[in-house]
Order: sequence, then structure tokens, then C-alpha cells
Amino acid sequence: MRKMIFILAILNAWLFASDELNIDSLFKKQIGLRSITSLSLLSTGNANSYLLYPNISIGGDPTIWNDTKQVFLTQTFIYTLHPKFDLLISGGGSYARQEYTNFFTNEYSHKDRIGFDNLWLGFIYTGESFADFIPQITFQTALVQREKAINNTKNFYLKSQNLQVSLRGYSDPVVYSIYSGFGYNQARKFKTLKIEYGHGIYVGGDLSIVLSPKITLDLGAEQRFQTEQKINGYQNSEVRSIPTFSLGSTYSINADTAISVNANFGGSSAAPDSVFGLSLWKKF
Repeated sequence: MRKMIFILAILNAWLFASDELNIDSLFKKQIGLRSITSLSLLSTGNANSYLLYPNISIGGDPTIWNDTKQVFLTQTFIYTLHPKFDLLISGGGSYARQEYTNFFTNEYSHKDRIGFDNLWLGFIYTGESFADFIPQITFQTALVQREKAINNTKNFYLKSQNLQVSLRGYSDPVVYSIYSGFGYNQARKFKTLKIEYGHGIYVGGDLSIVLSPKITLDLGAEQRFQTEQKINGYQNSEVRSIPTFSLGSTYSINADTAISVNANFGGSSAAPDSVFGLSLWKKF
């Protein structure tokens, strides 16, 4: 479940450096470029709007929706400069159908929104293995985020950062990881609103079972907390608990290409009901 993009499973740093999918090849790295293209469909079933990258988080728009259905398209590039150091850049956009009940007419209606969401830049550092674990640090900063509050849309620059530390290991035929991270959000100033989204802290784990040289079964669980949101200095939410569980599979088409599918389910009223995703992996 975690994540260069939401549906990336634990294989993210090693998958495309091999001729086939197996335990030995998962931990090799190759100098060069990898691409991950992901399409995700999110359904909320609650009043919130969500962001998927780099983690699931609740957006700051104070509008109360009946339901929101969002389609996210995310493109991530990872370039390995050295076996221990990767650069990554990720950008994406989304389409959202936000449903509401008109206060004056009591009619059920909706608003549609489509456009660019964000562009992130970061790095991945892989440390020396110890006690059968490989440590990894991922840091990302948002170069630009395009956000909307009520009827005001605005670009924000360098307002969000995310730091994650993970430990990865394997026990044939299982590849696993545990991780923890922190997401920092600076306040956003719109025309009439100053919104503080709150910060995120999360822990989680991934498990990939190698079923054959080409197929894995991917499982994941994450517990995320997002601190209180404030609008114009007034708190308008409590700490939000966002637990999620994921199930998916990765299929290696050939030495350079793989495809993965993933279903993610929320475990609380603050979490999205579901996220279904499809990712195409490519090594150049």
C-alpha cells in the first residue's frame, strides 16, 4: 500500500531491475530511469475531499459534501543515480464529482472539477542492510499544489513536505516492510480564508507474497492520523483517524514492464470508503 504513489506495493525500488520477479531480483537496483503511471478511483461516502499523493489525506475545502467520487491520474519518474540514491518526481491531476443537497430547494445536485493537482520532487536513500533489513529514507516536497476552497482556486508553492523511514526485508517467498512517516502542511491563504489542514503522522506495513516468477500477492495496512484543521484561526475538526487496508497483485509482463492492481478500503468514518487502482510500471 505504500507508496511512491498510493497503489505502489513494497516492490517499488527493485521490481524493474530483473529479468523475472523473484526474491533475489527484488533487491537489485539498476542505474537508470523507471516510470510508474497510476489511475485510481476513490469514493468517499462522507463529507471530505481527499488527496492520494504522497499519502491519503483530507483536503482543506470547508464545503460539506454528501459524497465525492474522484479519479486520479499520477505519473511518477524514479531515476537511480547510484544504488543507494534515487531522485523522484511525481505529478498528477484528477477529476472530481462532488455531490450535495441544495439548501434552498432540497434538490440533489453535483459539481464537477477537473485539472492539475500537484507536482512533487524528492529523493530516496537506501542504507546498508542490517539484521536482514534494508533501511530506506524517502523525502519529498511539493513544488506546486493547485487547491480550491469554496470558489477560490490558487497555486501554492513549497507548502507541503513528507518524510518516511522504512525497513524492508524478505523471507522466501515473502517480501515485507514496515514504515513510519510525517507529513507537514503550512497554512494556505485564500482570498477570504486562511486554512490550516493539519499535519499527518502514520505507521504501516506491506507484505508481498511471490506466488510465481511473475506474480505477487500484495497486502498492506496503514494507520494515519491528521491533526486538527483550522479556518481563520478557529478549529473546525478534531484529530482524524484514517486507517486503511489494501489488497492487490503485481504481474511482471516482461523484463521491463509490469502491471499492478490494488483495492484499498477505509476502516473509519474519516477514511475514504474505497480506492481502486491500476498501475503500469516501466523500466527504460
